[in-house]
Amino acid sequence: MGDEKTQQMWIIFISTICLLSLITSVSGVLCPNGCKCENEVLRANCSGAGIEVVPIQLNPELHVMDLSRNKITQLHYTFTFYEKLLALDVSKNRIKNVGSGNFKTQKVLKSLNLSSNYIDSLTKDTFEGLKELLQLDLSNNQLESINQNAFKDLHNLTVLRLNGNQLDYFEDGTFKSTPNLETLYIDDNSFIEIPSSLSDLVRLKILSVARNLIEVLEDDKVPNLHDLHTLVLVQNLIFEIQPTGLASFPKLDHLDLSDNNLTVLPTAQLAKLSKLTNLKLNGNSFESIPPVAFRGLFHLKYLMLNRLEYLKTVDARAFVDNINLEKISLDYNYNTKSLPTRLFHGNPKLRFVSVRYNSIKSLVASHFPLDQLSELRLGGNPLDCNCSMGWLWKLLHESMSQTKDNNSYVQESPNPKPVLVKKSNDLKLDVNEVMCETPEELHNIKLFRATQRQMDCSMSWLAILSVSLTVVFILGIIAGVFFFMPKKKPKKTIEKDIPKIIKTSYNAPPLPPPRKSLPNSDAGHIDRYIMPPIMLQNRALPIWDPYEQQCNGGGNIYEQLNDHRDRPHIVYV
Repeated sequence: MGDEKTQQMWIIFISTICLLSLITSVSGVLCPNGCKCENEVLRANCSGAGIEVVPIQLNPELHVMDLSRNKITQLHYTFTFYEKLLALDVSKNRIKNVGSGNFKTQKVLKSLNLSSNYIDSLTKDTFEGLKELLQLDLSNNQLESINQNAFKDLHNLTVLRLNGNQLDYFEDGTFKSTPNLETLYIDDNSFIEIPSSLSDLVRLKILSVARNLIEVLEDDKVPNLHDLHTLVLVQNLIFEIQPTGLASFPKLDHLDLSDNNLTVLPTAQLAKLSKLTNLKLNGNSFESIPPVAFRGLFHLKYLMLNRLEYLKTVDARAFVDNINLEKISLDYNYNTKSLPTRLFHGNPKLRFVSVRYNSIKSLVASHFPLDQLSELRLGGNPLDCNCSMGWLWKLLHESMSQTKDNNSYVQESPNPKPVLVKKSNDLKLDVNEVMCETPEELHNIKLFRATQRQMDCSMSWLAILSVSLTVVFILGIIAGVFFFMPKKKPKKTIEKDIPKIIKTSYNAPPLPPPRKSLPNSDAGHIDRYIMPPIMLQNRALPIWDPYEQQCNGGGNIYEQLNDHRDRPHIVYV
């Protein structure tokens, strides 16, 4: 009997305490130290209050409860009193085990934040009852695995954050009960591929898999996410994208492949993303950007090609297919020393161009469609500020004049941030960042500070005199060569020498007469030109027959001549 009475007294006592807590909480008298209770809007903010347990004396009608940055270690049976919560934040506490069924009474909860705790596991009943939950944040915990049925009640979940854990796979069917999930963050984990179990997320639009261990986007191993709009693969180890490695994302709008190990720009693979508008390839290892590098990307608007450490050349036709390109950035490419002329003239909608902090020494106006740009950034390049840079010098001064007319000024300061000035056509320039490297007199001087004489390409009297003397010197050399060149002998002299040479030679037998005489011509007149004089004088001699026995003593034609005998000298005319 005594025990029963004691038990009844305890029940009455606890009930009284709870009733008093409810009454005083409504009036705001028992709001815990460090908390801010706003009963008018049904909100309690206990962030950073140093509390170690979830307070149970707050207004049970609360819609928003913020318990972040405290020392709470467990959540067992602590939210039973708060059935009308819409948003609950228990981030940055010391919770290791969420337990099972601790959110059964939160049937209208929309947002739950459990990030930055020490949670290492999720059971099948961890989120039981949260059928109206839209956003769940489990980032920066110590999760190594997730129970296959952990999300079984989260039918309306649209945003899930699992980044900053130790996950390397998802069991098949993990996301079968979350068909409405649209945004998934699994950054900073240990995935070696995009999990195939994500194929159940038929409405997924945003997927971030940054800072994992993916090396290859393999054919047929990437999940089919036909509604995906944004894919972030920053800081993985990707060195290869196989031919159909991106074919599973036909509606992809935004792709970030920055800070991977790609050495060749994947032109053919990217061509399958016909709806792509935003592409980032910063921090890869491309050595060149080839012709039509972004083939088929007719809707591309924003292109980021920064921090390409090995980039040396950009083909003049690299962006010809990107007719809707509006913004392009080629900053911090330290091995890029020049740009092809008219590189951006095939992009009629281009408004922003940035080629800052490269190794470009010379720029010409034809590099950029100045009449259509609204912002041009050229700072940080080691420019050779000769007179060929006069166009830019003039543009900077016109911009500064226009700014002064608008009652503003160019502020010079050691601040590394570029100061932009506006031109009459709304062209913005990073005036204070455009510096000269050479010549020595302009070393480390801002280009707009150069004088007009230094930027003038007209020839001075000294230059004209030097050019004139050089031309005269060259003409003198040419005249001397012609004057001292040996002259050819006249034809008559050559003809007179011919008989002398023939007379001193061996008396050769006459040539046979021509087979046919020229018609209507004097035979003697013709012979005078085709026969030497000695033959003309001995026309009566018989025709020499080498096979005749009596020729030259009747000897054999093959008989060897004696050493003392003169060898015949035959002259062929």
